[in-house]
Amino acid sequence: MRSEARAGRQRSSTDRNTAPPAPPSSGARPRLLLWLVVAAWLLLAGMLSPFQGKLQNVTSNSAAAFLPDSAPSAEVSRFLKDRFPDGDTRPALVVQHRPGGLTAADREAVRADAARLAAVPGTQRPVAPFTPDGRPVRGLVSADGSVAVTVVPVTSTGGKKVRETVDALRDALHPPSGLTTDVTGPAGISADAIAIFSDVDFRLLAATAVLVLVLLLIVYRSPLLAVVPLVVVSFAYVLAAGIVYALAAHAGLLINSQATSLMLILMFGAGTDYCLLMTARYQEELLADPSAPWPALRRAVRRVWPTVFFSGLTVMASLSALFAADLGSTRVLGPVGIIGTASVLLSTFTLMPALLALIGPRALLRRAKAAGERRETSGAVGRAWERTVRAVFRRPWWATAATLLFFAAGATGLTRSVDDMSLLHAFREPTSSAAGYRTLSDAFPAGTAAPLTVVVERADGPLAAADLDGAAARVRSVPDVASVAPQPVRSEDGRAGRLQVVLDTDPYDAKGLDRVADVRHALSSGLPSGVRAVVGGDPAVQLDTKHAADHDLRILVPLVLAIILLVLVALLRAVVAPLYLIATVVVSFFGALGISMYVFRDLLGQHGVNPVMPTFAFLFLVALGVDYNIFLMARVREDARTHDTRTAVRTALLSTGSVITSAGLVLAGTFSILMILPLVMLFQLGFTVALGVLLDTVLVRVVLVPAVTYLLGERAWWPARRTGPAAAAPAGPDPAD
Repeated sequence: MRSEARAGRQRSSTDRNTAPPAPPSSGARPRLLLWLVVAAWLLLAGMLSPFQGKLQNVTSNSAAAFLPDSAPSAEVSRFLKDRFPDGDTRPALVVQHRPGGLTAADREAVRADAARLAAVPGTQRPVAPFTPDGRPVRGLVSADGSVAVTVVPVTSTGGKKVRETVDALRDALHPPSGLTTDVTGPAGISADAIAIFSDVDFRLLAATAVLVLVLLLIVYRSPLLAVVPLVVVSFAYVLAAGIVYALAAHAGLLINSQATSLMLILMFGAGTDYCLLMTARYQEELLADPSAPWPALRRAVRRVWPTVFFSGLTVMASLSALFAADLGSTRVLGPVGIIGTASVLLSTFTLMPALLALIGPRALLRRAKAAGERRETSGAVGRAWERTVRAVFRRPWWATAATLLFFAAGATGLTRSVDDMSLLHAFREPTSSAAGYRTLSDAFPAGTAAPLTVVVERADGPLAAADLDGAAARVRSVPDVASVAPQPVRSEDGRAGRLQVVLDTDPYDAKGLDRVADVRHALSSGLPSGVRAVVGGDPAVQLDTKHAADHDLRILVPLVLAIILLVLVALLRAVVAPLYLIATVVVSFFGALGISMYVFRDLLGQHGVNPVMPTFAFLFLVALGVDYNIFLMARVREDARTHDTRTAVRTALLSTGSVITSAGLVLAGTFSILMILPLVMLFQLGFTVALGVLLDTVLVRVVLVPAVTYLLGERAWWPARRTGPAAAAPAGPDPAD
């Protein structure tokens, strides 16, 4: 392509007097525009950066807050808030334990602690385990006298307020030496979860930035070039965090820390990939015409923008499917992720070209020339890619079969998958609530820390004692029910009452959740006419969360695949290629998920996976896996204008292989950062997505997709018809030769 700068110099040298003068602002105008773009982003970041630190203040980490309105446990929560005078309280259980038995001084200290707890705001009057004359209260002191439990009803709502209340409870406790004291129960467990998330975004941002910087230094071997993508994505994150904060604080958007953490990881992973792709294309254009960097940059942006745009569009379209989710904690990732991806696209198409132009082409040109020389001299990297391409194209059937067999073998690990909703297994770090829960479970029935709440209502008049007794009898018919106790407080209209049900098994594990379902089933029939019962409480919340997650997985998988198929058809203007591209990432997903199950269950000894995790893993692996298909196949489509498809696959793989591999390593690295977090589900999600991205990068993009495209040839673009010179000309030498 002709260089505008070189043409200008030639005209000037041949005839300085007769050549029309260049516009006086032709050089200044682009530079002024570039500085204006940078200044606009600096101004925007300065305005929005304070809100990034406030994001945690508007998050909610209560599982109940994200349940669908139709969930029975959500109905119980509304019922208690609206119709019972004491509202919907969450008990905090103060568990105090001395091996060998509580002493008289311990009992006095426990009573004194209970008196101080009564003064903590956001609570109702505690129920102490000892009477004023020192006698134990039934059900609150263990049979051997070594454990005492003080029940503190917590009325605070919202994650931050619950944590503040529980922290105040812990500060009010002054146990004597040797008396182990922990705060557990639904309120204590929730407060510990909120505390763990309190600094997650900062830790995640710092760790991600450091890792991405290290990986970019390895890729570019230039500190300046490595910092540019990091700056671009960081500015985009500040923009996205500010928008999400505004929507949460002023528009009623319910968000949780999980969604904000995943938004950060998604933005750094995808955004860095987009910057890598743009920089690599700019290097190619500089090699073609080193004397005109500005036109080269414009050509690079013009040629790469459809790939980057459709890649981001695929991610956003996939995230839009989450609006159909029942579970709010899954659904919220839709708007949050879309805002993050759109912010990254905006910064990639504005700030990234501006920074590349302002830092000048010297560093990039040096790398581009070095890369060109390595290709010309068949360096180690070039020879490795040549050997890989030759091996794949020499036996494409074998390459396809071997890759599919590997993923099929990995998918057998899905038989090791077990759902695990236990809050005890949710944390990777020891917590006071977990320690107290174990102490309580050893000394009392296992479900004491998390009882079920059964609301019994009569529709045609006041609730009678016989109605509660009938419901209690139905509950007692369920196995593993330790106790059923009517609660003294009735609804304000007198038509409803409550039962507290304690299970004799861990209410959060698989068996316990089955018992919650059995209690619901027992209460679905056999009650007096006009009486109904609804089961709530924290274990019921976990069961309803599991049901919603299972429903979402069944709905979202086909919906996401359909959306991605439409985007690929629009990009490639074909049907066959999009179909097998989607099939490859689905196969890769099942293989990665199965291998992950082997690692979690057999190597790490973890109890199981949260049923929400596979949904998120599918979303990220399929949407981002298709991204790499887009990177490769968009280049194949471009090269197929002048070559036959098989030759185009070879040239596209050789020209994009290194950048796609680098992008895959960066994306896998960013998701692996989730593994440093103290929550088991995010650890498992980070491992699964990182593994899937690596398999996608190494096997799907390098072996499976090129082999299938090679086998199909021109049929990959069906139903489009090739009318260009490449279709009419006879095929050149076989790339495998």
